[in-house]
Parts: sequence; C-alpha cells; structure tokens
Amino acid sequence: MIKSTYSTTESTHRDIIDFVKAAKSGDSNFKVIDLGGGVNGWTSEIADVIVDINVNDTQSTLQADICQEKDYAKLISFVEQHGLFDYCICTHTLEDLYNPFLALNYMPRIAKAGVITMPTMTDELSPVQSLSWSGYIHHRWIFEFLDEKIFIIPKIRSLEAFIRSRMSRVKATEIRFDWQNAIPYEIFMNNYLGPDLKTVASELKVVLDRLNQQSRGAYIFCDVYTRPARLLMRLVRFVRMKVGIKLRAN
Repeated sequence: MIKSTYSTTESTHRDIIDFVKAAKSGDSNFKVIDLGGGVNGWTSEIADVIVDINVNDTQSTLQADICQEKDYAKLISFVEQHGLFDYCICTHTLEDLYNPFLALNYMPRIAKAGVITMPTMTDELSPVQSLSWSGYIHHRWIFEFLDEKIFIIPKIRSLEAFIRSRMSRVKATEIRFDWQNAIPYEIFMNNYLGPDLKTVASELKVVLDRLNQQSRGAYIFCDVYTRPARLLMRLVRFVRMKVGIKLRAN
C-alpha cells in the first residue's frame, strides 16, 4: 500500500518526528532506520540507525553505499539479527542517486513501513536555483504519483524540453510517499529512451495526460518541433559553430 501527498520539508519533518515520538512512547521496541540521512542529521533524535556512505560503523550508524547491491548484505544481516525495523525514513535522497531502484526494492525487506520524500515535479521543472537550468543541479530523477505507484522520470534536458508546468512556485514544494509492506514503482519507458525522438515524445505526452488526470494537473506537453524559440536557438548555435570553424581555418 502506498499513498502520496504534497507538503513542505519543514512540515514533513515535524510530522515524522511527532509520529515517531508518539510511536516510541507507546512501544519502546519501535525501531526506526534512516536511509541516506547522514548529511544534515535531522533524524538523529528519532532514528535508531542511520545508513549513509559518509558515516562510520557505530552502534547507531552503518556505513553503506545504498546504490550498491553488495552493501545491502550488511543491512539484511542486521535485520536478520534484530528483526525488521518498524519504520524507514528516506528523505531527499533517492533523487540524488544514480541507482535509486535498489533502495526502493530493499526498503520493504528491512522495514514494515516508511516515508519517502523529494522535491515535486513542479519544482524540478522550475528555476529554483538558477535561471540557467531547471530544478536542482545535482538531482538525477523526477518523481510523481501515477496509477497508485511512484512514477520516475530521468531528469535530463532532452526530456525537460518537452514539459512545462502551469503552476508557479507554491508552498507544496515536496512530494511525500507513505508506504506499508511494499513500494510499487514504475520508470518512464522502463528507463529506455528510444528508439527515436518521436517515440519518446509520444510516450511522454501520454504520461503527462495521465498525470494531469490523476495528480495536481500541472503539466503541459511542449511540441519541441514547432517552438520558434528553440528552432532559433538551434540556428544560432549552428551559425556560431560555422563561424568558429571558419575563424580557426583562417
């Protein structure tokens, strides 16, 4: 089971902290694991174990690269010794990873339930850091909720060119997934962008139409073949390249 809501990071942090504290007060054996929480450490007061590539193995931390299959052996061994965690926290982590799918596959094997958060698709299509690019420069994936599953789109300029959001920056800058027992997810085109541009554009248009029906209805498909600004940009680049070649030849 999985559900999705839109919120803010501050609100989600407060909500998770309050939930875990209440659960621990009712059950002293309620155990919490945080995947990827070693950077800002906001869960240090509620997490029993924090897993991160940048921590050492201690009583409350486990060093692991959660993009590597072999590193999950350490987590599985821990669970076999101590039992499943009651709750798994994974906030603002998966969008950074080159392989977030391992974490999605393994979380239900180490915990009974949990929460996953990241910036909304709207934010990842907005100039939140710079007018020169969309979203956050270090993010690799865009996440939405579609057909009762986490839907994942590679965050690359060639795909972003097709998508525009009708929504300006709003307070709900974070998408939150609460799951129990399993984490259903789907990757756009099964992570294969091909065999040609026309096919990818057609598939993406279908996805955006479905998102507009099921999510907040924020997305517009842009036909990059007919957008004058993009055609002009390509012409300018072509001319600059030709001029540069001519100057070097002289």
